[in-house]
Amino acid sequence: MVTWYDEPMKAVFLDRDGTINAGIPKYERVDSPDKVELLPNVLEGLSLLAELDYTVFFVTNQAGLAEGIITQQDFDAINQKVLDLIAPSGIKITGTFVCPHGENDNCGCRKPKPKLLTDAAEKYDINLTQSWMIGDRLTDIHTGINAGTKTILVQTGALMEAPEATYTAANLHEAVKYVVSSS
Repeated sequence: MVTWYDEPMKAVFLDRDGTINAGIPKYERVDSPDKVELLPNVLEGLSLLAELDYTVFFVTNQAGLAEGIITQQDFDAINQKVLDLIAPSGIKITGTFVCPHGENDNCGCRKPKPKLLTDAAEKYDINLTQSWMIGDRLTDIHTGINAGTKTILVQTGALMEAPEATYTAANLHEAVKYVVSSS
């Protein structure tokens, strides 16, 4: 007797600030919706990603919540503005996983710890070894490595190289093209 079952999903985990919208070096913190500005080629990259068989998530450290720089309502408004600006790409962001703690809080969820990815994997039945973490910081790359995903550094933030990344791309569009060529 053959039993049919669904295969675990594949995912692309996207850092938000510095990968999708401007972060460092333009803004130290994205602390208001007025600072939300999509990076070049993001809509093209997300349009291509929308055509693939991946579930897509935002994973983001937001120390500003712990530091009182932004409130939960501020974060929600900023995130919603990003979602509104990327909507023309056709992408569906299944969820946003956020660490609201500061660097010295010793929490279990702050990137580069893998908890944001492993929580998403558990909730949505995701195969992490078939998934990707894309971000602009070393913490993003290490998060993916720690969770067992493949990783892509996008050179849209302050970091230009990470030898431990699976691939380095100039921007999100180039990163998604690499995901396509690797699938």
